[in-house]
Amino acid sequence: MNSNPELMSEVISFWNWFETNLNRFNSFEDHQAELMEELGERLYEVDDGLTFELSVVDSEGVRDLVISADGMKDLFPAVLALTENAPELPGWTFTPFRQRLDVTQFGLQFGDRELIANDFYFWLQTEEGAIDLILFAPDLTEENREEMMGAAFILLDMTLGEYDVTLNLRYIDFQPLPEDPEAEELQPLPELPQAFDALYSTLYPEEE
Repeated sequence: MNSNPELMSEVISFWNWFETNLNRFNSFEDHQAELMEELGERLYEVDDGLTFELSVVDSEGVRDLVISADGMKDLFPAVLALTENAPELPGWTFTPFRQRLDVTQFGLQFGDRELIANDFYFWLQTEEGAIDLILFAPDLTEENREEMMGAAFILLDMTLGEYDVTLNLRYIDFQPLPEDPEAEELQPLPELPQAFDALYSTLYPEEE
């Protein structure tokens, strides 16, 4: 259990509110706009950097609430405090951090263009026992760099998972995509999880 009493007080308050409003959440589509706003406000009270994603109900009738630190390491304790102290509620799961997804066909709207995960390429390298990532983005310029990086970080979280992106990559750099990425031995982004896991297990075999 987290030893920060102020944080724990906010966590308990959040879950008390959630359980009080469980009937509204169980008919989420009838209250979607107000519940999304209220949920954001309540998480803001725990820590103003927290974000969330709410899934649709799956085939087993379960809806998942993902609580995210939005890639900020300092917010990891708050995410873990919330999910580790979540109540057991029928029809609900509570997940810490954005998880890995199959991004093969994922589309990302960037300006007037839709980019897919296969439009991005990567290069992994190791130095001093740490893993660095270079992500090569299509049409990256100095003018659109900040906007592209914001979109690419969301895509990275979906590809590799927020936990690994934040804690297990020492350095992330963004570079323009070369004309022939495969000739330069770059790999398309959907292959990142397998390549990262293989490299990580080589560097830290004791954690396997």
